[in-house]
Amino acid sequence: MVPSLIDIGSTFLPLDHMRQIARVTCVDSGQITGEMEVGSGHWVYAQHFPGDPIFPGSLIIEAAGQLVALWAWSQGLRGRPRLVRTSAEFHRPAGPDTCRLTLQAVVRRKRHLHFGTVRVSAGEENVASIEAVLAVLPPL
Repeated sequence: MVPSLIDIGSTFLPLDHMRQIARVTCVDSGQITGEMEVGSGHWVYAQHFPGDPIFPGSLIIEAAGQLVALWAWSQGLRGRPRLVRTSAEFHRPAGPDTCRLTLQAVVRRKRHLHFGTVRVSAGEENVASIEAVLAVLPPL
């Protein structure tokens, strides 16, 4: 297992089943890479098409948003991240035979908005392309 470059537990990401990003493996001024564990032991397969399990696209989109939020966190922004808009194109399903998804994002910031172009892959295979726009609202 690769250690995370960001202590995800100290960030503003959701807890338990809603946290999709397991670790961050690379972060710099305009890019971030993270991983999701989606292997056969994942809780979702017993509930999402149990006879024909696939990993839900909505959770992959959530992971893309979380990755963009982690990039904002790495840039010093503290607050409440909110996805403003997303679009996704899925190229192949991920199922219990897929152990890990890698998300690579290129992020640019314009004022309080963060625009992420996220490529999701399983090994060398492209799973999805996601555009995520995120705002970080001030802390309460």
